[in-house]
Amino acid sequence: MVHRAALAAERLMAKRKRKPAVDPAASALPASVRTEIAEALMLSEEPVRIARRLQARGLPERKVEAEIEAARKHPYLAGAERLRARVRKRDWLLRNVGQLAALRMQDRTIPRLRDLSPEAFFRDYYAANLPVVLEGMIDNWPAMSRWSLDYLEERLGDVPISIQNNRESAPDYEPRTEEFRETQPLPQVIERLRSGGPTNDFYVTANNSPVNKQSLAPLWEDVGELPGFLARQEERDGFFWMGPQGTITPFHHDLTNNLLVQIDGRKRVIMVPSWDTPGMKNYMHCYSEWTGEDFADGLSIPGRPQPWKVDIGPGDMLFIPIGWWHHVEGLSTTIGMSFTNFARDNDFYSKYDANSPL
Repeated sequence: MVHRAALAAERLMAKRKRKPAVDPAASALPASVRTEIAEALMLSEEPVRIARRLQARGLPERKVEAEIEAARKHPYLAGAERLRARVRKRDWLLRNVGQLAALRMQDRTIPRLRDLSPEAFFRDYYAANLPVVLEGMIDNWPAMSRWSLDYLEERLGDVPISIQNNRESAPDYEPRTEEFRETQPLPQVIERLRSGGPTNDFYVTANNSPVNKQSLAPLWEDVGELPGFLARQEERDGFFWMGPQGTITPFHHDLTNNLLVQIDGRKRVIMVPSWDTPGMKNYMHCYSEWTGEDFADGLSIPGRPQPWKVDIGPGDMLFIPIGWWHHVEGLSTTIGMSFTNFARDNDFYSKYDANSPL
């Protein structure tokens, strides 16, 4: 009798050992929260801070602490540590590149040059991944004396033009450009430019080129050449920009080198070097969480990269090197162009593979 009771007790204990005291599925936090915990730990955030943030959102304290502890001990997270070490080394190397570049341009002033030869441009700026403003090189373009709102309306007539519209309805309008694309008659757009005040609600941008390439084709007669700088066989390959005072192109980096040509009006450009990418809060693709207000004069924010600032006006051409972050604000009604068809290799986008969230 005693033997049977002991045997039954052993079986009961074995059964209890096989069955967890707490069902993991019932105690687990949502997958999105577990992903957030793993990412925060990989970014060296203190577990206490992670717990406080999640608990402030109403998540159970004990479940949060248990999940953080489980994540810290998980072999998958330990395996990712090697990749994290590689990223830290790459960041270290980029900081060194920036430190060396600072020896050349210590005050972070973007040079303004006249009569720069194509050879010197490609050697000292294009190949060196450094910005420069080129002055006086398009003074003979007919566009410099012709392009105005009146001229565009008279020259082009009632053609359809594609714009980014209702941008102020969403803070993330730039990554969602397709959603804000709209076609309007050119006279309607010009009337908005004439009568409206400062706004970021509409803008004719490079992302509108498919429709505008045909509508704006007559304007190429007013665009001159940049021999030696742009590839001659693609001289007519450019992008048209037009917008009111107050337009904002938020921080992003291009996937190619870019030449921003200002025909009419003025723009303010805030730039951050490519080697400061680790500090640019690059949350997806080529976009940053930093805003222009974050880089206001006199404002100091821990961890924020040091900016380079420049204003460009009629006749200025700003070379924006690949990977350089830039924020562009229209200081007045503006008309301009941009070009990427340089006379040197500029195919970097075909090797790009980081379109997803980062």
